Amino acid sequence: MQSIELLRLQLNHLVTQARHDIYTLSTLNDSSMKRQILQRLWDTISNIHFLSELLANQALMTSYHSPPVQQPIPVKSGIANQQPIAPITPSPAQGVPQQNQRTFTIQELANYDGKNGKSAYVAVNGIVYDVTNNRAWAAATHFALTAGKDYTKEFASCHAGQQSILATLPVVGRLT
Repeated sequence: MQSIELLRLQLNHLVTQARHDIYTLSTLNDSSMKRQILQRLWDTISNIHFLSELLANQALMTSYHSPPVQQPIPVKSGIANQQPIAPITPSPAQGVPQQNQRTFTIQELANYDGKNGKSAYVAVNGIVYDVTNNRAWAAATHFALTAGKDYTKEFASCHAGQQSILATLPVVGRLT
């Protein structure tokens, strides 16, 4: 289990990065550079959300169990000296399907297209995620992609190395 102090430092670093990017956006005129900074800002906010959920889950677990024994983690002092934050492996509740979760065929997944009051589900790497209440999937679409499908290839091409995005989505099952 990761140290709460390390998570706090990572959150502080991400907030500092987001503030810097917002300031930079307010002073830029170059639209191509703005797009790059907006993407980095989106990624940063996604990571902040993921880490805050991880901290909340750790706090809940700590309140139900005795405190875990934690090893000290060496951290460089100062935000400027910190390395980029590596993705954190999600806990089972945040991205890994459990044994008792539902399995979906591709035909069953197609029923969850977000239309007519239905939930909106998508699959990535064999895991089915609920995107019904995700703002990036408003109206059950995301950049012309529609819910109810497997988007493993599309996710890999657009969000390579950004597994933290998936960790923010509720897992509803596995794709068979």
